[in-house]
Amino acid sequence: MNTILFETNRTIIRKWTPSDISTYYLLRSDPLIMKFIGEPLRDKRQAEEFLISRTIADYSKHGYGRYAVVLKASGDVIGNTGPLYLKDLGRNDLAISLLPQYWGLGYGTEILKECVRYAFEKLALPELIGLVDPLNVASSKLLIKIGMIYSGKITYHNEICNLYTLKKQDWSNKMMHLE
Repeated sequence: MNTILFETNRTIIRKWTPSDISTYYLLRSDPLIMKFIGEPLRDKRQAEEFLISRTIADYSKHGYGRYAVVLKASGDVIGNTGPLYLKDLGRNDLAISLLPQYWGLGYGTEILKECVRYAFEKLALPELIGLVDPLNVASSKLLIKIGMIYSGKITYHNEICNLYTLKKQDWSNKMMHLE
């Protein structure tokens, strides 16, 4: 059963399951999606290994991780999002990746705003970060749009990244002023 973690106006966010391997592979093997993220997956066997041993394992290990983005209208999985605990940094990285046909339609903002709420209110995480390739201008703009602050450059896995941060306290204060 796919338990809904939270919803936005147009999407449902739920945990990935082993039955999602084909869609997971589609997302993680697309060169456009993976351009700024890392090497695309080679085949469905690699996707299955990654999905089960990393993504799904994170749910048991940390209580959260990357989640499937499902369109309410069709039930199709169109992306991957959520906070991921980065052990080597001791911080939680918030990210989103969507199939290219959903880029530029406001899904990223809609989903990440609710991800932030979920991470701070339900998971009680103290802070979220975003690691972005400096050439990925669209992702940088998206993180700023949801309230993250550019905090400089950081080297992560031998790559220079722009670091964006958002502390729960800062988000809470901002939310109180909006109400």
